[in-house]
Amino acid sequence: MASISSRPSSPERSQAADQTKAPINLEPVSPKSQSNHSAITVQDQVDAINPLSSKTATANADAKGPIVEVDTLSTSPDDPLDLGRHRRSNITQRQMKADHPEANKRRMKKFYTRQNALIDQFLQSGDEERLAALDMEENGPKVKFAVNASFVVNFFLFIIQMYAAISTGSLSLFATAADAFMDLVSSCVMLVTSRLAAKPSVYKYPVGRTRIETIGIIMFCCLMTTVAIQLIIESGRALGGGPDESEDLHLIPIIFVSIAIFCKGSLCIYCFLLRRYPAVHVFFIDHRNDIAVNSFGLMMSIIGSRIVWYVDPIGAILIGLLILVSWAANAFEQIWLLVGKAAPKEYISKLIYITMTHDSRIRKVDTCRAYHAGQNYYVEVDIVMDEETPLKITHDVSQTLQRKLEGLADVERAYVHVDYENDHDIYEEHKPMYDVTQRRSIKQRVKEIFGRSKKAEA
Repeated sequence: MASISSRPSSPERSQAADQTKAPINLEPVSPKSQSNHSAITVQDQVDAINPLSSKTATANADAKGPIVEVDTLSTSPDDPLDLGRHRRSNITQRQMKADHPEANKRRMKKFYTRQNALIDQFLQSGDEERLAALDMEENGPKVKFAVNASFVVNFFLFIIQMYAAISTGSLSLFATAADAFMDLVSSCVMLVTSRLAAKPSVYKYPVGRTRIETIGIIMFCCLMTTVAIQLIIESGRALGGGPDESEDLHLIPIIFVSIAIFCKGSLCIYCFLLRRYPAVHVFFIDHRNDIAVNSFGLMMSIIGSRIVWYVDPIGAILIGLLILVSWAANAFEQIWLLVGKAAPKEYISKLIYITMTHDSRIRKVDTCRAYHAGQNYYVEVDIVMDEETPLKITHDVSQTLQRKLEGLADVERAYVHVDYENDHDIYEEHKPMYDVTQRRSIKQRVKEIFGRSKKAEA
């Protein structure tokens, strides 16, 4: 939906809201001119925030304070629909209990927090590209340092883990060394794919090569799951073979691994502060997981060497299972991005808001779709303009809207289609002109024969 829902107790809908089910009207429409699609006016979009459910409305009547702080100033160009007046400044649970005694205060707080965030996204969407450029200019060196430092630490962590594993023969340390090696390989893969994606060939790859990053991640996930399976097999053999004589775990490998874990922890905190950047966010997750895996592996290795021998292979099996499950889940997640998973409904609402407020000559928003084509979105928007509008104006309006949509951080490419009516069936737009008739099966033919015989008898 284009409007911000005001039903706190309503369940979350699925991400299939990639298409408006009714055109959004940007001007008052008389009853005579309404089409078979129910048009939603801008005033409806603004007022749609106010109504609450019957239970909440009753609670609203008993509220001790105002529900929404209304800005009495006129609408500004930055907020043409005056959405700012619907933001709640005080959304604490105590205030929610005072305003809505009969409602669930946690759900009310969650609802208004989500609504405030959605309004902020709407109002900041026009400056998103400029703010992103300024932010990268300010924090770009920090992001680069985080990425480079993470790569260096991963390299030295692999060397330390291999030394500790070879010197002690611990399967748990071999498992952590394999994980460190795959982290190093993943960094190289992402570096290569990112550089390939950043150098598009207009003639060979007209829409760019950004999807190669997703393919690289899937290939790496397959390799990682293979290594995890091999670790599980070897650990199972060691567990079934009984105790063997291996070198005791000396103090030096423990110190080296502890230093590596400390470096990982420091970088994890640093990357946590810059986690809003995708490249740094990946390394933040990597460092967080490595701290847990390496600490667990070191603990299992010490226990297996000093106390009980079978703890070491069991720890290696558990680490292998963790690696297998996490990377398999990551692979399936990336596959859905290539298939064309729809964008969340909040993002669709943001796109509709940008389209609605782009130009006053846009009368309606007929459809709006956004779906993954790799890491980013492809956006398709159908707008309705007056049929008497000159071609030059419709071209300029649609072209500037396309450029604005492609300026969003998560949009790879945008397509804007201009129409003069919204009476057509939107599901017929991409239907083939000629349907290919398929041969009937024997079962269908038998049913048809018996159907004819029954009609003849009747």
